[in-house]
Amino acid sequence: MAQVLSLKELRTSSVLKAEIKKLEEEKQQLLDQMDRQKKMEQKLRDDIISHKKDFEHLEKQFEHFAGLEADYETLQQELQMERLEKLISNDKQDNKSDTQLKKLKEDLGQVQAELKELKQLDPQRLKRQVTDLKKKNLDQAKDNKNLNTALVAERKESRELTAAKEQLEQELDSMRKETNQFWESTDSLWALFETGLVLKGETADDDNLNRIRCLNRQTGASVVSSALGDDDKAVWLGDLEIPEIVSVEAGKRLKNIAAEAEEDDEDL
Repeated sequence: MAQVLSLKELRTSSVLKAEIKKLEEEKQQLLDQMDRQKKMEQKLRDDIISHKKDFEHLEKQFEHFAGLEADYETLQQELQMERLEKLISNDKQDNKSDTQLKKLKEDLGQVQAELKELKQLDPQRLKRQVTDLKKKNLDQAKDNKNLNTALVAERKESRELTAAKEQLEQELDSMRKETNQFWESTDSLWALFETGLVLKGETADDDNLNRIRCLNRQTGASVVSSALGDDDKAVWLGDLEIPEIVSVEAGKRLKNIAAEAEEDDEDL
């Protein structure tokens, strides 16, 4: 007597469990990958905001320094005028005015040299920093563009994988719900099912729609019968290699189905 598996036994099948576990692992990998991409994208956005703040801070420093430089130059000019006026006034009363004037000139030359050095040093450094920051922002924008391109490709691939996963889940769900099994090999490798599968170009009222589906429980591959051969064995669609005993059992079932159909016609 052929062994008929219940829906519960099908759901606990090791092959189905393995397929379901594989799907769940692929789903988790996709979720983890998308989470890593989102974190990377957020980090890049945070870096851009940080660089923008640094750039604005440097610009403010540059403007502040320019203002200090102008104030410093004004004060130096005022100091020079005060010293010169004092020197001229003292020159009439003090015979050391020449020495003081010389010293004042030296001081003035030193101050001017320091001011010149200051002008050459800090502004150039700030300008270099601004230039470097602009270059860094351009490089960052280029990296962001490349990352966005990669993200678009990754999302497209993810959608394709999701679609393939959903299709496989539907097939697995259909297999779980299939309860019309009428025969299974002794090694549980092959199973036969009755099916009303309608192929392309057929209509639901065709006489040849009583078919047998043969399932390989190890690989998950399956084929359906096309007809009953002259040797009373099922003839299969496709190129899957089917053992003879399986074709014989399928042929027996097709003969029984045909006999039952004739009895029904006679009753009518």
